[in-house]
Amino acid sequence: MSEASFKSFVRAANVKSGSTGKSSMGGIEAHAKRLDKTALLRRIRELDPLAWSKIGSGVNSGGCDIWDAFKRHKAETGAVERGGASLALHMLVGVSREWLEEDGRDPHSEENDRIQKLFSEAKAWAESWAGGGSVIHTRFDLDEQGSGNVDVLVVPTRMQRRKTRKKAATKEVLTISTRMAKEELRKSLNAKTSGQAMQTSWNDWCRERMDLRIQRGTSREQTQRKHIHADVLRAEGDKQRAKHQAAMDAVEFQRREATVRAEAEAKAASDALLLWAKAATGPYHGLLLYDLSDELRQAYDLHRMVAEMHQSALESEKENYLFPNQRTLLHELRNSEPDPDRYVAGALAEEAAKGVVGLEVIQRISDLMLRLLQRIVEAVTPHLLHHWTRQDGGHNWDTATARLCLGSDELVDLEMRAEREAEELRAAEPVFRRLAERGADFRH
Repeated sequence: MSEASFKSFVRAANVKSGSTGKSSMGGIEAHAKRLDKTALLRRIRELDPLAWSKIGSGVNSGGCDIWDAFKRHKAETGAVERGGASLALHMLVGVSREWLEEDGRDPHSEENDRIQKLFSEAKAWAESWAGGGSVIHTRFDLDEQGSGNVDVLVVPTRMQRRKTRKKAATKEVLTISTRMAKEELRKSLNAKTSGQAMQTSWNDWCRERMDLRIQRGTSREQTQRKHIHADVLRAEGDKQRAKHQAAMDAVEFQRREATVRAEAEAKAASDALLLWAKAATGPYHGLLLYDLSDELRQAYDLHRMVAEMHQSALESEKENYLFPNQRTLLHELRNSEPDPDRYVAGALAEEAAKGVVGLEVIQRISDLMLRLLQRIVEAVTPHLLHHWTRQDGGHNWDTATARLCLGSDELVDLEMRAEREAEELRAAEPVFRRLAERGADFRH
C-alpha cells in the first residue's frame, strides 16, 4: 500500500484602504465575529474559533478585534500608510483536511494537536518572510463544514523613500507595504509570481516543521484552472445526492411532496410572523432580545437614557443652543475610547442601507446590542446600574463609562432603524396573529 500524501496550499488577497464589503478590514472582522450573512450560512455547529490578534486571544477577548489590532500594530511600529496602497494581506494558509483527521483525529476540535500545530506554524511562516511581528490576526474556524486552513492577516512594513510634505527632501520612512514583502519573497525563490513563491515557501515550511509527506499543491497559474469555491462544490454534491435520493424514492416522494412542502412553508411563515410581532410589540424598541437578566435590562435602560441624552445634545448643537451639561456630555463622548464593535456595526449599516431591513438584519442588530449590554454589565456594578437608571436620571459617570453606555453611533442608528420598522409593524400585528393561527390550524 502506498504511503499517504497530503497537500499544502495558500490563497492571498490584498486588503485595500477605503474598501467595503466582505474583503474589507471591517468585513473580515464581521466574518470573524460571525456577524455577516456568509458566516451565518456556513455555521453548522456552535463552536468558537481558535483566534488570536494583537489585542488578545479568543473571540470574546480581542482575538477577532481586527481594526483595533491594526491600530496597535501601527502604534507599535510607527509605520505609515501609503495612499491607495494595501493595508494588509489576507491569506488562507492550510493543508489537506485528511492530515488533520489522520488516526481518528477530529478536524473540528481545538484539542486536535495537528490543528494547534497548523495554527502556530501558519503565523510563524508568514512572519518568516513578511517580518517579525507583522501578523496581526490568525484564526482557525471550527464551526464550518470544511477544515484545514488558517486565516492570517499580515501587515508587512518596509523602509521606503518618500516626501513627508511638499518641497521637502525625500527620506526613508517605515511604510506598510504588502507589495515589497511579496516581491522580496518572489525574488528569493526565483519564482515567476508571488503566488507561486508563497506556495513553494509554505510547502517547504510544512515539510520541515510538520510532515515530510505534505506535498506542494499545483498553482492556479500552472494548471490554468479556475478556482471553484468549496461552497459551490459542496452545493453541487448536495444537488447530485438529492437527485439520486429522489430517483430511489420517486413514488413516495411524489405522493408526499406537496403536503410536506406546504406544511414546511406554513410553519416557516407562522414562526416568522410571530417573531415579527414580538419585535414590533416587545419592550426593546423593535429588537429581538429575550429573557434578559435584571442586570441586562438595567443596562439597556441606561443605554437608552444615554442615547436619548446624546441625541438631544446633537439636536441642540445643530441649533447652536447647547446647555452646559450637554456641551460637557458631547465633549466627553467625543474624546473617549470608542466602542470596539463600531466597525462591525458600520459594515452592517452599509449592508442594511442597500435594502429593506428584514428579520435577519433585525436579529443581527439585536446580537450586536446584546454584546454591548454584556460589556456594560461586566464594567458597571449592579448598585451603580440601579443608581444611574433612577427616574430622576441621576448619574455621576466617568468618561469611559459614558462612552461604554452609549455604544457606537452606528449601533444607535441601526437601533433607530429597527424602531422605525417596529412602528410600521405594530399596526399589522393583528394580521400577523391571524395568519399564524391559520398556519397552526393547517398543521394540525
